[in-house]
Amino acid sequence: MPIALTSEQRISIKRKLQLAAEVSLKKYGVKKTTVDNLVKSVSIPKGTFYLIYPSKAMLLYEVFQISHDELQHEFVKKVLSIKDDLSSAKVTNLIFEVYKKLDSSFLMSFMSSGDLELVIKQLPPEILEKHIEGDEINMGKILSIIPNVNERMNGLYSAALRLVMTSVLHKEEVGKEYYDEALKFSIRGIINQIFEEINND
Repeated sequence: MPIALTSEQRISIKRKLQLAAEVSLKKYGVKKTTVDNLVKSVSIPKGTFYLIYPSKAMLLYEVFQISHDELQHEFVKKVLSIKDDLSSAKVTNLIFEVYKKLDSSFLMSFMSSGDLELVIKQLPPEILEKHIEGDEINMGKILSIIPNVNERMNGLYSAALRLVMTSVLHKEEVGKEYYDEALKFSIRGIINQIFEEINND
């Protein structure tokens, strides 16, 4: 039977498991990342793992969520740094930068390999709903920085930008030769429309 953990021990073990899981996901993917291998790599009993995470899927989803949130945070920080001098072109360039960073990140390989889908299938529905809501809240925060933006439209704007983001998973079908230009063109279209609606109100 696993011993009770202090809050400090719990935080420390949790972080070690997250790091070990990220390394394992990059090397082996979801199916070959096992609880047995993870507990061995961080030198804890298997019972201790289940004191911290109810399942392997929850740990792997948390690893994905941490990387996702770091990328979102970086984007918000960049937008805030130019909030007094915002333009359609600057917002377009920032979003393009973030999508390009996503393209070369751990998140991209996790999504494009189908591993994220495998993990999501094993999650309780309320966890997935929280992720979607959190994503929309963050995008809403970004969009609200644009002066006079129609906040009632933030759900639609967020969905449109997420739709463009999913194109990163289909670079081959889009065509590598024109992908970057097409990506920027699509982002520019959404952002220009937001700015046009502001100017026409």
